Amino acid sequence: MKKPRQIVALGGGMFSMEPENGLLDKYILNLVPSERPKICFLGTASSDGQEYRDMFYNFFKKKNCEPTHLALTDPPRNIASFIMKQDIIHVGGGNTSLIMQAWKEHGVDKIMKKAWNSGIILTGMSAGAICWFNDGITNPEPGVLTRLPCLGLLKGSFCPHYDERAELRHAYKKLILEKTIGEGYGAEDGVALHFVDNNLIKIVTSRPGASAFRVHVSKHKIVEERLESEYLGKDSDENTRSHDEEKFEVLKTAIAFVEKINEHDIEGLAGLMTDDHKFIDSMDNIVTGKEEMTEAWKGFLSWFPHYEISIVNTLMSGDSVGFFGRARGTFGKKRPGVRDKFDIPASWRAKIENGKVKEWQAIADNEAVRYIIDINGRYEFLESLEQEKSKHRKN
Repeated sequence: MKKPRQIVALGGGMFSMEPENGLLDKYILNLVPSERPKICFLGTASSDGQEYRDMFYNFFKKKNCEPTHLALTDPPRNIASFIMKQDIIHVGGGNTSLIMQAWKEHGVDKIMKKAWNSGIILTGMSAGAICWFNDGITNPEPGVLTRLPCLGLLKGSFCPHYDERAELRHAYKKLILEKTIGEGYGAEDGVALHFVDNNLIKIVTSRPGASAFRVHVSKHKIVEERLESEYLGKDSDENTRSHDEEKFEVLKTAIAFVEKINEHDIEGLAGLMTDDHKFIDSMDNIVTGKEEMTEAWKGFLSWFPHYEISIVNTLMSGDSVGFFGRARGTFGKKRPGVRDKFDIPASWRAKIENGKVKEWQAIADNEAVRYIIDINGRYEFLESLEQEKSKHRKN
């Protein structure tokens, strides 16, 4: 199976801010199924300063990993080859504008996209987290904050140091409200947001009570929605790696199933179902069996040819994954107009067994969808009557 595309974006923390803590650093190292993962530091945002680089080596040389660095002030002969050999890329904090300028000059922006697609884990703190999103904030002159286009691997925007920089937090909310930048996430120091593809699957913290927020507009007002997070605790656990790997395999299978739905890949969906696969809809109707559900998906996706799932948040419990977000689509292929479209809040539950989906449950208020089907049904009925009348007139 193809490696998942992962990004861990930190509001602040790790070796440069919490050298005696190490919880977030360890979390990131444990994402790699290798005894000695290769981790590479980029200090582009701080002009490749030696002091920041020394902090990186002082910390990671004591860990079970292979630390190295990439300085664009003195780059290797083949930057792409160097980056593609790493397991983890960590980008330090500083000035996001410096990252975007230097990376474009050296072609690193394109290389990072390739690294992400290949499964190399991308991480970063502060400016080194902002760079992975669509939108950042730049300060072109004193007292002025505006949009900075970034790599766009992750949708929306990101604001670090959400608890320490009141002026940045205020400016971030103002720019979102004005639609200068996209909606996104605010992360306090000691908080890491773990994305697989564009799905936020987990939020972990190195500090008790530290939080992340989803920042968006509702009814012309800014809303800060506190997101559920997991405090990683004080003590390390040698069994954490194997336990995390098991949980990640469960999550990876569930996300793959969502991707196949969004791609309308019937064969791919069938390949991810157990033979006794069970589907449960929001009315508690149940369909059992891989073959039965394969046919059901064919029918469903022909009815809703633009159906897709958008995930906002994810929760895990044992062998099950809960997805929370929205279901979007259109009814019918002939006239995909305004009346045919729906966009509703929804949630889904996937139960995984031996790398396949044993149960898939969809929960949503489908009243809007039923209305669309009803309207289209009556419209098509009236259209058929007109066609019959037309035939009679010709005769």
